Amino acid sequence: MKARDIRARFLSFFAERGHVVVASSSLVPHDDPTLKFTNAGMNQFKGVFLGLEKRDYVRAASCQKCMRVSGKHNDLEEVGKDARHHTFFEMLGNWSFGDYYKRESIVWGWEFLTGVMGLDKSRLWVSVYKDDDESFAIWRDEVGLPPERIIRLGDLSRGDEENFWSMADTGPCGPCTEIHYDQGEQAKCDHPKGCFVGVCSCDRWLELWNHVFMEFDRQQDGTLNPLPMKSVDTGLGFERLVAVLQGKQSNYETDIFTPMIRRMEEISGKKAEGEARISMQVVADHARACAFTVADGAIPSNQDRGYVVRRILRRAARHGHLLGVDEPFLWRIAEVVIDEMGDAYPELRERRARILDVIRKEEERFIRTLHSGLQVYGDIRDGMRRAGRDRLTGEEAFKLHDTFGFPVDLTAIVAAEDGFTVDHAGFETCMEQQRAKSGTEAVYREGLGAWRPLEGRGLDGFRSRFTGYDAVAGEGRAMAVRPAGRDPEGNDVAHVVLDQTPFYAESGGQAGDTGTLELLPMGTRLEVIGTVPSEEGPALVVRCGAEELADALAAATAVRQHVDSAARLATMRHHTATHLLHAALRRVLGEHVEQAGSVVDPHRLRFDFRHDQALKPEELAKVERLVQERVLDNRPVIRHQDMAIDDARKRGAMALFGEKYGDRVRVIEIHDGAQPVPGAAADAGSLFSLELCGGTHCLATGDIGPFRITSEGSVSAGVRRIEAVAGDVAQEMIRREHDELRRLGGLLRADGGDYATQVATLLNEQKLLRRELSGLKQDSARAGLEEALASPVPVAGLRMVCAMVAVADKDAFLKLADHARDRLGSGGVVVLGADLEGKPTVLVTVTPELAEAGRLHAGNIVKALAASVGGKGGGRPNLAQAGLPDASALERVLGGAAHAVAAHLDA
Repeated sequence: MKARDIRARFLSFFAERGHVVVASSSLVPHDDPTLKFTNAGMNQFKGVFLGLEKRDYVRAASCQKCMRVSGKHNDLEEVGKDARHHTFFEMLGNWSFGDYYKRESIVWGWEFLTGVMGLDKSRLWVSVYKDDDESFAIWRDEVGLPPERIIRLGDLSRGDEENFWSMADTGPCGPCTEIHYDQGEQAKCDHPKGCFVGVCSCDRWLELWNHVFMEFDRQQDGTLNPLPMKSVDTGLGFERLVAVLQGKQSNYETDIFTPMIRRMEEISGKKAEGEARISMQVVADHARACAFTVADGAIPSNQDRGYVVRRILRRAARHGHLLGVDEPFLWRIAEVVIDEMGDAYPELRERRARILDVIRKEEERFIRTLHSGLQVYGDIRDGMRRAGRDRLTGEEAFKLHDTFGFPVDLTAIVAAEDGFTVDHAGFETCMEQQRAKSGTEAVYREGLGAWRPLEGRGLDGFRSRFTGYDAVAGEGRAMAVRPAGRDPEGNDVAHVVLDQTPFYAESGGQAGDTGTLELLPMGTRLEVIGTVPSEEGPALVVRCGAEELADALAAATAVRQHVDSAARLATMRHHTATHLLHAALRRVLGEHVEQAGSVVDPHRLRFDFRHDQALKPEELAKVERLVQERVLDNRPVIRHQDMAIDDARKRGAMALFGEKYGDRVRVIEIHDGAQPVPGAAADAGSLFSLELCGGTHCLATGDIGPFRITSEGSVSAGVRRIEAVAGDVAQEMIRREHDELRRLGGLLRADGGDYATQVATLLNEQKLLRRELSGLKQDSARAGLEEALASPVPVAGLRMVCAMVAVADKDAFLKLADHARDRLGSGGVVVLGADLEGKPTVLVTVTPELAEAGRLHAGNIVKALAASVGGKGGGRPNLAQAGLPDASALERVLGGAAHAVAAHLDA
């Protein structure tokens, strides 16, 4: 069976069981900032599970595009080396939102695998959570699986969450049951505790399908409270299922990947054997990932998800190089991806030209970088031979990686061809130093090319001089440029260093300056979109190709630099406010408070600090008040440009998180209270803040303006985060809040005062009125229903009650239906219509003996009724419901209920 047929049969199987087939969401999640890429089928339903949104269906099925490039089994450098793990993959899934639960999920899963797909029942094993007796019983009694093939795993009381799934540390969670396929003795491992489900993770016991039953809401203390709505979330690995059905031990041997591997054999002239096989598997996997990510709008760049795409593409290009392919080739493999998968994912065909163009251009760019790196390696190699060395130092390997994008494994291969080895430990040390220097907001450097000195301007011993502490403009002479990849919109960008510049480079959490460059005497203006640190000093990021920029600068006699002064001032306000915030936190919470990270830019400040509990409202208010008092003091911000670090430490200066310092440092000092007499020594008792800092700051605290804390929360264990705004940003926030209060006062018809109390009173009154209205509606609906129950309609020997009722919500609707069914006793059918929160809805329930004997199926009746008026719905044999287009449709459905019941009886 071909992969495309397996995908289609899964979706049709669940569509036949009342599921709405939902298209895959984009790989680039536009409504979930917590994700770089969509990584599970449930991502697009996250809001439903959290109760934040409602869908017009309660059952869904999909085949979801997913990407995972981190975690224990998804390290990028390991993908392609084994049989199972991928960057891009497809996840089949079915979901129930408060509709069916464990029984249907398990029975249907078994029916699909064994009945539709024809898997050997004797090779299927399952695991359930230790205390999930219900799932165990369903597998044993309804599916008929021998108890010895049902394995109980996990124990929350001991911290073992095997077979227990959680969306996060708190929130929706529940037990799960996993279906495993036994690939036979030949695939077993030699685990010391034995090769068995739940013990090892080898290929013998292949996990195929996970069924998660969300029924609890986990609290901060670990308590599991029942959810008001039980749901089902399943995930079936598509590539694994295809491999099993096609009798393959590796996913890469299935018809999902073989067309791409055959194309790579043609391009390289090599057979897919040995090490070449691994490289071809890498290329096949990465070609899929690149085609789909580019199709969904993620293009190679130096930041965020674009960085991931670039890493994947360049890793594929490196493996092409290992296969002897030194020209762009990945775009040709992407052509196969589009041809093979375009039917299932039309966006591939629609964006074919864009996908191939982006991939080809990125390959060309990397090949140029690769060739430049080989030239530098040649110089290192020649120097080693002259010195009699046989090992590249960690620093040399790091230079090749950092400047030319050479991964250390490629350096090791090239060096081995010349009889050399590489100091891997030294390389890792350099990598750690770079991570520490750049912190969490590290500039991605793999895309950087080498500096290209402008004509007659050498860089030996050169370092740009920063002039921006007291200026936001000034002239300079451009010294060198280098390519720097693309910005998030796909535009080429380049770096330029000048002999002197007022542009501040991103450092210590402060954002780099933006602005413009004016080339003299021509008057040409170039946009500076950021400033980043380099060994040569501040590197201005210009939205322009490197060659074009070099040509323009070479013709200029001088460069007039203009920092965006409004953005610089806003950043300075936030930076100085950060120092005041740090000091205020230490005064309010204690001296244990230490900085753990910070970000300051024109729009806000973010300050992470070590503290083991949430701040109380009164503590936050006190911190904010202390900062604002220092602002009102309007004290000078004293800048010690060159202080011995030992002197700074003796005075108690705080060091910024993640920064490294030399013997001489810059120190920012701020006092509180009355200003000291001019010329007198500063009073130690009046010192408010003293920090080592190389950033730009206000001249006086009064320049900060208004200050407002906007949020406080947890980052990780023992680390809290405060976000705040200052200056014009805070003023605008205050204005909006004032306008909102004024509008609220108008609605409350009050001139001022305690709005919160008035709103609380109104909400309480509303709650009471709703409760009273709900009771009245329920009484009215039941009274109306009693009339219908008194004279049920005879239909083909059955008794049917059909009525329109007014109910407050879904729960009341269901209770009313249950009441009517129970009143009918046996041989009864209940068809009710209602307006549920503006949605016309029909519900059918039948008495138990009719459903159990298979004489009537409520889900089929509802499906037929809904289809007759253009609606959709379905459900269980004994209870089902459907949403309808409008009120007139509901009237027609109720009018045709008797005919539908008669038509489906014993059908």
